[in-house]
Amino acid sequence: MPNCCACKIETKIDRSELVFKPITLNVKPLIDSYTKPWMLECSDLSFTNLYIWGADGKMEYAEKNHVLYIKLNFKGVPVFLWAPIPMHGVEVDYRQAIYDGIAYMKNIGVEPTFRSVWTPFRDKMLEACPELFSIPTDIAWDYVYARESLATLKGKKLHGKRNHINKFLSKYPDYEYRKLDPSMADDCIALYDQWMTEKDEETTESLQNEKLSVELALHNMETLGLTGGTIYIDGKLCAFTVGERLHPHMQLIHIEKADTNYEGIFPMINQQYVLHECEDVELINREEDMGIEGMRKAKRSYNPLKMIEKHLISIRDLTDAKGIWGDDSE
Repeated sequence: MPNCCACKIETKIDRSELVFKPITLNVKPLIDSYTKPWMLECSDLSFTNLYIWGADGKMEYAEKNHVLYIKLNFKGVPVFLWAPIPMHGVEVDYRQAIYDGIAYMKNIGVEPTFRSVWTPFRDKMLEACPELFSIPTDIAWDYVYARESLATLKGKKLHGKRNHINKFLSKYPDYEYRKLDPSMADDCIALYDQWMTEKDEETTESLQNEKLSVELALHNMETLGLTGGTIYIDGKLCAFTVGERLHPHMQLIHIEKADTNYEGIFPMINQQYVLHECEDVELINREEDMGIEGMRKAKRSYNPLKMIEKHLISIRDLTDAKGIWGDDSE
């Protein structure tokens, strides 16, 4: 734990403020030029995630002195940044880059925090600024599975998943797996709308935001480099999933929706997508559970191989601080 206060460290602040811009499709090459060379296993920095979840100004980017910054401004949560990402292979003053980010957050009147900081970047930040504080944030940790495990579901721990699939096969032996293409987008949205009607009113707003993200992904699959899979029963689309190659050895799953009236449909679309679209990868990243108990239970039930750990970096110890997690903080 650092034993000195950030305010005692003299760091030159570049007064030219960061200028943030919308994340649009035409900046994909620029952002990829920063993120891809780092071979990131962290799902957050996939351009697709930035684009589909950052719509309507919820995420923006800035570039300064060969460093990329991502700002997040979600309802109910104070504005924060992700770790500054230096251009790979270019020598930068990383300490200065960190404090430029801190200065920006101070200038807009929020507690300076860098969140969802992947462990290698946490280490890089603390090496440059040992006076900063780090807190693990497990609600943001990605679940990573062995591709072989999800494809075969072998072993005692996955016995329940095999049972679900066997029940599905016994009830729907004539199901079809089809590769998702743009012509199926409207059917996928209709399925999403149906799924949404089963949720309570309290989640309606968040689901509307998610629906926009789903639409952006489905209508821009080719540009974003996405692949998808579907399950049809009696000619009706009953499940779909969308993912991408995060790096050569890892597939990232962005979206998975299904009609729960069909028993075993979720394990089935999960396995079928892995079998058909992920043949040449070793690992499957199924993103975080966001602290949602049901989602956490479901993701743990697939026996993850490892977790991609993420952290909050701050200028003071926020372990017991109130208000930094949003409107619901106690």
